[in-house]
Amino acid sequence: MTTPRTRRGDVLALALLCTAQFMLILDVVVVNVAVPSIRTDLEVPDGALQFVAVAYTVAFGSLLVAFGRAGDVHGRRRIFLAGLTVFTLASLAAGLAQTGWQLIASRAVQGIGAAMISPTALALLTIRFEEGPARNRALSVWGAVGAGGAIAGQLIGGVLTEVAGWRSVFLINVPVGVLAIVAATALLSEYRERAGTRLDGVAAVLLSGGLVPAVLAVTWLPQHGLTSAVVVALSAAAVLLAGFTVRQRRSSAPLVDLGLLRRAGVRSGFAALALSSAALTTSLFFTSLYLQVVVGHGALAVGLAFAPLTVLILLITPFSGNVVTRVGARPPLVVGMALMAVGMLWLSRVPDDGGYWTDVLPGLLAMAVGSGISYAPMFIAATTGVPPEEQGLTSGLLNTSQELGPAIGLAALAGVAAAVTTAPTAASLASGYRAGFLGAALLVLTATVAAARMPRDIGRATPSEEAATTPVAGVA
Repeated sequence: MTTPRTRRGDVLALALLCTAQFMLILDVVVVNVAVPSIRTDLEVPDGALQFVAVAYTVAFGSLLVAFGRAGDVHGRRRIFLAGLTVFTLASLAAGLAQTGWQLIASRAVQGIGAAMISPTALALLTIRFEEGPARNRALSVWGAVGAGGAIAGQLIGGVLTEVAGWRSVFLINVPVGVLAIVAATALLSEYRERAGTRLDGVAAVLLSGGLVPAVLAVTWLPQHGLTSAVVVALSAAAVLLAGFTVRQRRSSAPLVDLGLLRRAGVRSGFAALALSSAALTTSLFFTSLYLQVVVGHGALAVGLAFAPLTVLILLITPFSGNVVTRVGARPPLVVGMALMAVGMLWLSRVPDDGGYWTDVLPGLLAMAVGSGISYAPMFIAATTGVPPEEQGLTSGLLNTSQELGPAIGLAALAGVAAAVTTAPTAASLASGYRAGFLGAALLVLTATVAAARMPRDIGRATPSEEAATTPVAGVA
């Protein structure tokens, strides 16, 4: 029986886990606004400046699966607390950095901490909230944090940098991190379900080592093209990932259970998350460029232009879990991603001399509504039916698809836009952006087709489950 005390504990635990995830997502994008100030203050060369952002992304994206599985084997709470400690200390070091390389090193350690936190936080959530209506509602809140946080990051970063300086975008994590560590110690329990007693360290090194050059390559590709450095990185990634595949086949306790991918919900959830995240990230990237280059907005105005998206996503996403409970994950996934595609197709027709209110905002609103409807159902579909001892691995794979999907999608579609652009004029650049928006629409339509093929009842509660479940206080 669920008591008011346990409900209160569930709400506090959910708030803690979502706050931790929000902090990680902010640190992916919040630094972008602070880069000009960092360059001036620390005298970072232009060639090294990109690593302030890339160091975090590479460490984060390459270690998610390894730490997700480590949580399954050694304890999710233990890895989560260790990750919070690493992330908080690295944030302090970043905020106090006196040279560019100190900052870059701190950002890499931040990424390691983030990779420890993110998959274990999601696993702790899915294990704490029983599969069905309660988990659906909890994941809808998680989805709101994920979908809204990335867009809000640019605005928050701009305000912090303007008011308190660039160091504040890192130092703000320190009190939040300390409070999160204290709260996690009091609120979170360790769970007994473990995926065996051994983590295949060799496989973890091969996988993470292969993902590092892979993430670097797809990050460099849009800016530098297919240079020798990109080719070397891709070659190293291919060799290491091939070694990981061989190790997987020979291991008695493989790092990644490929049987997970035989579950229809897991496959559809992964595909939908990777493709739709790639499409949304790319669309926001091209929208930002269009508003600055063609419309003539400044950086702060562009940040404010995305505010309606954040508001809509935060308003809609918390209710999507209840929709899944009633009709299953497939309908909101299909409808939501179709709306995202409509928004991207609208943006694919922006004129050479367009404006925000008539040419951009309608497309952004359609994307926001679609994202709000579909984001949480992706996580619900991917985690439904997965045993507790595999939730850390599943969470790591989900987060990896969410990190790598946008990186690969942006690299590909930035290349398409560059190929279409024939001159450095606003009109020619706008034609490239239109091609990028069209490519993003095709990505999300592909995800829609994949979602339409999944069983309809994934995530749907039986009448007895719906009647027996007491709502989590504060969760719509």
